[in-house]
Amino acid sequence: MRRPIIFLFLFFIAGIALEYHLEMNLQVLVCSFAILIILLLFPFFTGPLNLRVYCQPIRLACLLSAVFLLGSTILYFAENDRDPLEALEGKKYQVQGRVITVQVKDENSCQVLITAEPYGKRLIQIRGGMASPVELIGKWMVVRGTITIPAERRNPNLFDYRLYLKTRNVRVIIQANSNQITFDESRLALLPSAVARLKYGFTDRLKDHMSPETYGVTVGMLFGDRSYIGEDIYDAFQKNGIAHILSVSGIHVGIVYLYISKLLGNRKTIAFYMLTSGFLIFYAALSEFSPSVVRAAVMIFIHILSKILWRPYDFPSCTAACGLVMLIINPYYLFNTGFQLSFAAVFCLASGLPWTERKLNRLQQEGKPEHFVKLLRFLTPLFVIQLGMAPLTAYLFNYFSVASFFANIPIIALSGVMIPLGISLIPLAFLGELLFGIGARAMELLVELMIWMNDCFYLPGVGFYPVVSPSVYFLILYYGFFFCLTSEMMRVLFQRKNRRGIALICAAIVLLSALSHTIVGSENPDAGLIFLDVGQGDSLHIKTPGGRNVLIDGGGSQNYNVGKNILLPYLLKSGVREIDLAIATHLHDDHYLGLTQLAKGMKIKKFGTYEINRYREEEILEETGLKRENMVYLKAGDRIQLDQDVWIDVLYPKERTAEEYQRILFQEEDENKSSLMMRVTYRGLSVLMTGDIGFDGETELMRQYQADPEQIRADILKVGHHGSKYSTGDHFLESVAPEIAVFQVGKNNFGHPHEAVIEKCSKKGIMIYRNDQNGAIIFETEGQTWHIKVLLPKNMHIKELTEISKAAG
Repeated sequence: MRRPIIFLFLFFIAGIALEYHLEMNLQVLVCSFAILIILLLFPFFTGPLNLRVYCQPIRLACLLSAVFLLGSTILYFAENDRDPLEALEGKKYQVQGRVITVQVKDENSCQVLITAEPYGKRLIQIRGGMASPVELIGKWMVVRGTITIPAERRNPNLFDYRLYLKTRNVRVIIQANSNQITFDESRLALLPSAVARLKYGFTDRLKDHMSPETYGVTVGMLFGDRSYIGEDIYDAFQKNGIAHILSVSGIHVGIVYLYISKLLGNRKTIAFYMLTSGFLIFYAALSEFSPSVVRAAVMIFIHILSKILWRPYDFPSCTAACGLVMLIINPYYLFNTGFQLSFAAVFCLASGLPWTERKLNRLQQEGKPEHFVKLLRFLTPLFVIQLGMAPLTAYLFNYFSVASFFANIPIIALSGVMIPLGISLIPLAFLGELLFGIGARAMELLVELMIWMNDCFYLPGVGFYPVVSPSVYFLILYYGFFFCLTSEMMRVLFQRKNRRGIALICAAIVLLSALSHTIVGSENPDAGLIFLDVGQGDSLHIKTPGGRNVLIDGGGSQNYNVGKNILLPYLLKSGVREIDLAIATHLHDDHYLGLTQLAKGMKIKKFGTYEINRYREEEILEETGLKRENMVYLKAGDRIQLDQDVWIDVLYPKERTAEEYQRILFQEEDENKSSLMMRVTYRGLSVLMTGDIGFDGETELMRQYQADPEQIRADILKVGHHGSKYSTGDHFLESVAPEIAVFQVGKNNFGHPHEAVIEKCSKKGIMIYRNDQNGAIIFETEGQTWHIKVLLPKNMHIKELTEISKAAG
């Protein structure tokens, strides 16, 4: 087998992924290892004949299976390797360790990462003014604060902060005030402190010579620190497919390596290699040893070692070996976006470039113009990497950038000048103010040019457009065929016309893709009801069996863009391209604002709200960007048929005269009194959506349906007004008679949900689910049975999975 390390790397990854999704226990892993050992030793106990017939493929399969199980085992032990402080969540505790990184959020808060051997690292979140980072890094910190566990993913398929911190070897967070922190000056680490003084001394001087905009981009390019880059600028770079320039990556390390080589005369001596290696380690320290930088630096070190030892250097094998070592050290690296993008890009280049080089050589042999072939050689790497990275980018970030195929050419060329210039400015910052000022001004002009280029390529709807996340099945299928079709093995099979071998490989890829899709699955059902966690607000996503998507409310906050940061990524990662109907129960921010923000990034076919809002139509159209024909005005008695056996009945408020609507609007009565109440029926399961209705609205609803009380009965009650003490009266709760109560609530200062409301539900035997404690609450249908799942099951006081049998309506 050629390049066996690549197969070991891939099987190790597969083992980690399987353990992450299936959570196999230790007994299963031990038994699997035992079976493998028996298979390997079997021929030695059954005579020499069996040794001869015991073929190499079986031994190879056993070896790869062992590596696969090793990956699963390492992740298993990593999952069960707890920080002792995890058992003290919510309590005060004193911890200490050496400061290695500092991130300043604003003048009153910062985050500090400290080492805490043997328990890895701990993140300290500090409130109150602190010294600048240069004064903190390398010091021994002693802090007494409250222990918290990092937040998990709260909505299907969205960002998991706890998993991200595990990629950085952090398990707990300590929250403290600045007056709860002291330093042991006698334990100062001189080397990290010196690196920090150099880095932050340089950035402080740079800030005096640049505008905030160009300063942020420069610091991002040189050190990977994006905290100073404006959100709009970074978003434009990302949508144009060139945000990698603002995060120190393999490209940066490669440019630095070439720059140092030229600076030192490219003499290929031991001294040259030692100086180059030392500078790369120094640069990696400046960029805080991000996974992509570590990968690139290690690969260059191996390349240097091969030159010194006069050994051949194989780029793909080196990449795989580097990745394997990183994953053995910390298997959670596999779930780090930087790790995924970095290694995917390198393998795409390693696989695709030899194939394209053969095609280009053929063109040259056929007598094509030399300048034409040279141009293709220049463009080919950019094309290969964009073609290879497009599906992964779509999966992670939900956009496809046409502009990236064109923007990367001038941007990478420009960065080849800017990065060496920026590195050269570091010593100049301490040697000569005049030269540094001239260099900083030149750097600023180049950054302004880069920003201008980025603005030219930023064409929403043309240069890029949002896409749903491709399935795991498609990703495995795409990359399986990408790497196989460009591999030497496939080329040999084609040359030998080995159709059977080609067919077997293609079948294996398809089978592996289907198996991976089955194992990974999805947190989001194909059809069902999802009460989304949008913080202090309401939002219900209805996915019908026929593929229609409906939102009832969308949450919202003046301090956070719920539509852009929660609803849009959730929907795109759930395969939703457009919303068929969005309904705002009323126009308060925590119900309506998220929908207006979503409308700016996703098509909403119809937008429903109460009849009274006809008189606010111009305001709604301006806020949502919708057209008049998109509007639907609702009132009691309306029924919206969404799909077979799926509909919405509007129960309240009733239709009123134009004079009454005008009087309500002009008198500025409580918006909550005009909140829509709806009953969703989904294959026999009923949900009462109450908006922010209070006691008066509940009384009016019961009076209105006194003759037919079944109209307001429901299996699930979305508790009114986030559990306010001014809603969900005893009589109303008896009239609805729900089996389940859902509190859509987040962190707030209103006392929601009120203990009295929770107690009412508990006394009546109603199961309680809360977004603030359980994350998203998912009702998934399977035939005539409904399954209930929550994103944060550890907070449940009942079973994680509950089944409600309902006859299909």
